[in-house]
Amino acid sequence: GPDVRTLQLALRKKRIRVRVDGVYGLGTKRAVQRLQRRWKVRTNGIASVSLQRRLGIRARRVTAPSPQAGQAFAVFPVAENYSYSDDYGAPRGQGGHQGTDIIAPKGTPVYAVNGGVVDRLTRVERGLGGIYIWQRDARGTEYYYAHLHSVAPGLRAGSRIRAGEIIGTVGNTGDARFGVDHLHLEYRPDGRPTNPYPHLVRVDRTRQASPARRN
Repeated sequence: GPDVRTLQLALRKKRIRVRVDGVYGLGTKRAVQRLQRRWKVRTNGIASVSLQRRLGIRARRVTAPSPQAGQAFAVFPVAENYSYSDDYGAPRGQGGHQGTDIIAPKGTPVYAVNGGVVDRLTRVERGLGGIYIWQRDARGTEYYYAHLHSVAPGLRAGSRIRAGEIIGTVGNTGDARFGVDHLHLEYRPDGRPTNPYPHLVRVDRTRQASPARRN
């Protein structure tokens, strides 16, 4: 959003290359890390209040996004350059598809769609999901992010995460290793698979009229 864009512009004034897109993705995190190394402070990629003030940015406290009335998700799970369709229930080798596949380039940041706790994850390929994260929110709803290329540093089982926090990157691990890079997202209220597509559409800010999104 605009706060991230302000940060990116301030980084560019410091002669640090970063794309000005308003998305706190891997590129912005690495740019912050370069600045932290230059200033010889802790290198964690987090734009703290003190770092923002040193950049001349008037920092303000913000709260994590939360779902609006009628929405199951607070944010869209993929940063940019994505496409998807309503493929829930489509035939798969192991049965009907239990989620939505969101196609995006490898390494694209993946966001937590809601706040909650990490139930379990793996940084090495295991089973059909490859590298994956299982998340649970306060209501007991489960979210499954599969075929990841990587999991965010420091994330582990029991970690608390906020809606919009980067938890990993898009990949093609598991049974997707010979296919296109994508995020497989499952939404499980009461532990039962439910079609995430209508909820994704509600938080998709781009809503481009691409064939994939019209389906």
